[in-house]
Amino acid sequence: MRQVAVRDMLEWVNGIAPFELAEAYDNVGLLMGDPREIVQSILFCVDATPEVAQEAAERGVQLIISHHPLMFGGIRHVDYTAPDGKALQAILSGKLHLITAHTNLDKASGGIADSLAVALCLQGIENADHPVSCVRIGTLSPPVDVLEFKRFVAERLRAEVRHYGDTDLLVRRVAVGPGAGGDGVEAAVRAGVQCYVVGEIKHHELLWGCGQGLVVLEAGHYATEAVGMKSLYKRFQTMVDLEKWDVEPLLYSTAPFSGALRPETAGSY
Repeated sequence: MRQVAVRDMLEWVNGIAPFELAEAYDNVGLLMGDPREIVQSILFCVDATPEVAQEAAERGVQLIISHHPLMFGGIRHVDYTAPDGKALQAILSGKLHLITAHTNLDKASGGIADSLAVALCLQGIENADHPVSCVRIGTLSPPVDVLEFKRFVAERLRAEVRHYGDTDLLVRRVAVGPGAGGDGVEAAVRAGVQCYVVGEIKHHELLWGCGQGLVVLEAGHYATEAVGMKSLYKRFQTMVDLEKWDVEPLLYSTAPFSGALRPETAGSY
């Protein structure tokens, strides 16, 4: 069995979702820790919350791989009573390491956007607009009406889904934009889709999209990205088995707040 260092995980993540793909405003890569340290257990999650840090400490985890970054917009002080401050305090006191893959993983092949499209059983999946995009386009076979597709999305993501637009439309082509993907609504309209499944969307984006005849299904930021982190976790599981790495991958799958997932399925997806 081969020992695994933090730098090995950094290289593995970079190989899947190159950090150079991240938006300029983003904060990705090794945010906390020592690349030389050996790790025996890794926890994958959407958000590095205080609860995640506590779970990591209780389970003997040395490395957290999150989708959303801490210290996102720069940091001038740390308030231990604030959520980010509590998480930072817990990670530092536990001498944990933190790697984040955010907008780079959204865009990457097999990343968050692709995972959402696959979860919704879209066929012929392709990028919208250009090769590096957070929006995916695909088709449904056979086509279904809007309300049936809404129920399907809710079931597949185990999420509460909001519907905007025509309820009588037949959905053949679908665009998906995980997380805060509202700015992808123009790409969805240009692609000629009937429906855009998005994590969350701003009011003016919604008005414009519906005004163009688009149906929008808002499925929640967490639910549309959790499927991608689960996929990343499974990819790592497969790699560990093939390469005989001496490390245990774990998945944290509890929503950070109630209402993100349906009550009967909260805690798993």
